Amino acid sequence: VVRESRDDWNHQLARLAVTGGTENQRVKFYTDLWHALLGRRIVSDVDGAYCDMTGPAAVVRHVALNAAGQPRFPHHNFDALWGSHWSLNILWSFAYPEVMDAFCNTMVDMYRNGGLIPRGPSGGNYTYVMIGDPAAAFFAAAYNKGIRGYDAAQAYAGLRKNALPGGIRNHAGYEHSADASSGGMKYYVERGYVPEGISGTGMHKAGASMTLEYAYQDWCVAQLAQALGHQADAVWLGQRAGNYAKLWDPAVQLMRPRLVDGSWLPGFEPVGKKGSFATKGFCESNAAIYTHFVPQDMPGLIQLFGGPAKYVQALNRQFEQAEGKNFVVAHGEHAESWVDYDNQPGTAMAHLFNYAGAPWLTQKWVRAVKAQAFGDVTPFGGYNGDEDQGQMGALGVLMALGLFDVEGGAALKPTYQITSPLFDRVTIQLNPDYFPGKTFTITTLNNQPENIYIQSAKLNGQPLTQVSFPHAVLAQGGELEIVLGPQPSTWGTSSHRAE
Repeated sequence: VVRESRDDWNHQLARLAVTGGTENQRVKFYTDLWHALLGRRIVSDVDGAYCDMTGPAAVVRHVALNAAGQPRFPHHNFDALWGSHWSLNILWSFAYPEVMDAFCNTMVDMYRNGGLIPRGPSGGNYTYVMIGDPAAAFFAAAYNKGIRGYDAAQAYAGLRKNALPGGIRNHAGYEHSADASSGGMKYYVERGYVPEGISGTGMHKAGASMTLEYAYQDWCVAQLAQALGHQADAVWLGQRAGNYAKLWDPAVQLMRPRLVDGSWLPGFEPVGKKGSFATKGFCESNAAIYTHFVPQDMPGLIQLFGGPAKYVQALNRQFEQAEGKNFVVAHGEHAESWVDYDNQPGTAMAHLFNYAGAPWLTQKWVRAVKAQAFGDVTPFGGYNGDEDQGQMGALGVLMALGLFDVEGGAALKPTYQITSPLFDRVTIQLNPDYFPGKTFTITTLNNQPENIYIQSAKLNGQPLTQVSFPHAVLAQGGELEIVLGPQPSTWGTSSHRAE
């Protein structure tokens, strides 16, 4: 049993083979990768039977079987997908597409059983953990990267339901009642934002966070709608994706909660007092961090700040203020931080400089965060905050690889933005059931500890001058070659996205 377990883990971890770097970096890398796979909690039996608890009584159901009578996919329970658009969704979609496919099948089965696409099923039932509909980003990333071994029409029907009153967004944290309303979807549909201070019994009744997450999730469902040919829905949801701007207060240059009467929340501060869990209107975070939660429209957000130079100045100042605390705070004290890699809402912040023409700052701060917040291999270091579903492990893997996607992989044509990898060589073994290519390799030249800045890059032998490249290129297999140096360069300053 021990030998079989070791062989199985070696097979799984070998999907990403790395050489170079320090021994500690390699140990941390594979520990992170292991964490990223620990969330695959299988609750179905060997014959595909699982217990459905979404109704008034337990019902034993079965997953779909293949021609040989074996389960096509296992049935999973999982802690939550809140925030996974910047971790698991990206990593699983290129390294473990079969895991993503299985999770999609599980969520579609739960929609058939209980009437809702879940956001954190446990014990065969809904938990309504956290807020919003993170499955929107998960399905959009899966489908738009060619991971489609589930009923996409059913998935879309469930996600569309979630985007309206009566769906899972209406359930704020742990709000189990059938008539849940703490998620504020009535207000969101009518006004384009969720006010602070609405009634309801749910936890995490944070109107500003809900508004910002709903707007991103609307964009994700719009991307899926476009892929499936639902053009009217794509337009409608795409328009709602701009709702983030309704919270922008130009007087303070931040996202700010609104009250039911439309006025700004009084007594507003960007960050909270020392030891505070969250500032009013924000879920386990604050305005300084959630202001940057606009992955669907970074150019629009940058313009609200007054252009790239002002945006870079503001974001860089936050990192400088957070560096002395290693970019984390004590778990449960998220409100006081300017940058918080202890919790999900801020885990893309270092990568946002790519969108403002300053990729060297993304390279600088990603390396710093990786070393200070995600580099320790001692028993005293561990993982900061909640290692939800292996998300922080997955984020550590992505930082080490030098791959990321601020959009969470959900775009109709997904891309990867690149930073400087830790290793001399990374070989990604592609799953032939999903991708036509065999391997995609990332190599670095001049990879020394002080050489953290990209000087030039080539993709399949051709110069790559922008910071991103399409997922479709990775899926075909090939090689990304990156030349590193000790000083910032002008590489990647001209464009942030390749179609």
